[in-house]
Amino acid sequence: MSYKIGVSSGWWGIARSEELLGLGSKIGAAATYGVNFVQVDFESIAEFREPDVVKKIKKMIDTLQVDWGMHGEIGEMMALESALEVVWKHSHRRLHQYLDTIYLKFCIEGDYREYIPRYIVFHASNLPTIAMVVERFRYAGQLTVTPSGDLNWVEFIQKNEGLKRWAERSNLIYFLIAKEGGLALSSLEKIKGKIIEEVYEEKIREKFEKLRKEGISEEEAMRRAKEEVEREVATEVEKYAWEFFRNITKLRFSEGAITHEDIAYLIVARYLYETRDDEKEPLWRLFFNDKTWEDLEREFGVQFLDKNGEVRLPPQIVALVAARYIIGHFSEKNKEEFLLEERRELEKMFPPDEVKKIEEEFLNKSPFEKLAILNNLISKKVGNSKGKLMILFENPEITRAGEEGLQRLAHAIDIYRMVKAAEKIANGTYLGMVFDQEHYLHNNLDPLNEIKSLQKEAKDVGKFLLVFHVGAPKPYHPAHQPIDIGSEAQYWIYKYAFELRKAGFGKENEGIFIFERGGARGGQYPAQFIGQSAAALRIIVDFLEKEIEPEKLPPEFYGISFKEILSEDRQLAIIKEHFFDPLKGLLQVPEEEYTFLSRKAIEKGKRPEEWRKEELK
Repeated sequence: MSYKIGVSSGWWGIARSEELLGLGSKIGAAATYGVNFVQVDFESIAEFREPDVVKKIKKMIDTLQVDWGMHGEIGEMMALESALEVVWKHSHRRLHQYLDTIYLKFCIEGDYREYIPRYIVFHASNLPTIAMVVERFRYAGQLTVTPSGDLNWVEFIQKNEGLKRWAERSNLIYFLIAKEGGLALSSLEKIKGKIIEEVYEEKIREKFEKLRKEGISEEEAMRRAKEEVEREVATEVEKYAWEFFRNITKLRFSEGAITHEDIAYLIVARYLYETRDDEKEPLWRLFFNDKTWEDLEREFGVQFLDKNGEVRLPPQIVALVAARYIIGHFSEKNKEEFLLEERRELEKMFPPDEVKKIEEEFLNKSPFEKLAILNNLISKKVGNSKGKLMILFENPEITRAGEEGLQRLAHAIDIYRMVKAAEKIANGTYLGMVFDQEHYLHNNLDPLNEIKSLQKEAKDVGKFLLVFHVGAPKPYHPAHQPIDIGSEAQYWIYKYAFELRKAGFGKENEGIFIFERGGARGGQYPAQFIGQSAAALRIIVDFLEKEIEPEKLPPEFYGISFKEILSEDRQLAIIKEHFFDPLKGLLQVPEEEYTFLSRKAIEKGKRPEEWRKEELK
């Protein structure tokens, strides 16, 4: 394969530049910087509402002969890794909005499917980690959902017998009753006693009535009812605990609800362990191979759920669960309330029959299914000449000072494991990766170590790794500084790219270098500092395709050439020709023909013709 050189448009909300007003303008402005790919940074999905927006995109792409991709929104609106219901729903709605809008604009309102972007980038994590041993970031008091977006955790747990048994053996069910029921109980025994107390009277009444119908006296029936119920309830307290939990949460929040996100993450982690041999749940094996739950507790030196009900999840477990939540979004259709929202909008634009057809053929599908439909439509028109649309996940940037490296899904190898699992689940490559070296640096992580982890484990990462975000490698957010030819930045970007190429970048896919636009230096115009960076990237790509080791790069890589007009002999001749140029205008010579020394020469017997101008030749 090969490489493309691109640049990001930048956000109007940051740069406030007129050329960033509109998608067409963003493509047009960035493409004039000497690149053949533009990554359009989205302020909002509302940018597709601009009049004739797709026609403007088409005009720019046809005129400038470029391709394009999209960088989606960042922040909690796209925190696909969250278990909080409000965040999960916002993110799920937004994910569907991106795909639905592309379908409507490029396939329904007109046949522009060949102009569908090459990719949409989202950050793999937009929230800090949770349940760490030292820094205990914890979200509590908000309803949480399963990876499928369901509120009822009892249903989720009881569908898997192994998960249910673990919740009982670990006493998690009783901790949940105490936390979610608002019960001021100081021990497990008191919690169990409360459950028995609630069940006891109802069971005795039922048993008593049954015995009385069998002709047993009232006194005897009551005695026997109490004995039998006490034995039954004592031996089956777990059974009644689930019903007790259902009832108290139904009254307080929603049936089977959990309001502690660290507990939600714990349950999903255990679920992935219990289903590790299910081909539809490959994440545990991808993350931990054959290690057991207990193996990991010993390895990390911590109990994930201790005897006091305290949850402690190492970053590796958090990354595992975050990946499952993200994949969950792609496996789930849009929620009914959001479909209703879209239906109302479409009814203003299309007749009822057309709306119904659009809904059945596209809107009422999962994101995995929608990506398959869009790519099928593209290939039907242009074959394989255009790469298919993929959703790419980029290692996250730091959002708040002091949280370096604490995002839930940050490491390159973990992002690879997620997209690899998605491929197994969806039977297709719809999710991919972006490697951003600056994001790793300002998260206090070494990009080279991240690449080495891919080289060691991810033998097929090349088909997932589509984009490399570049800029002068500085550990500040967001620096996005230019790349000068001959600079240290140029060398380090080449070194990163060389190692990524060894991992497969640009070999199994067309690798795309994106210089992310930042601020200018010294009042430079964007064309100046972006054009310089694009020129440096062209040099990088040229030597990368020749697979020259970073330590063996010739002077030409740094902008120094010894060939043709820059050859050493030619440069030396030019130097000699202009050797006395600095002395021009500084010497005074009073006598033009014989000079001021000619009289002395004649006195010593020299003819004037012999001396004439000799000293100036």
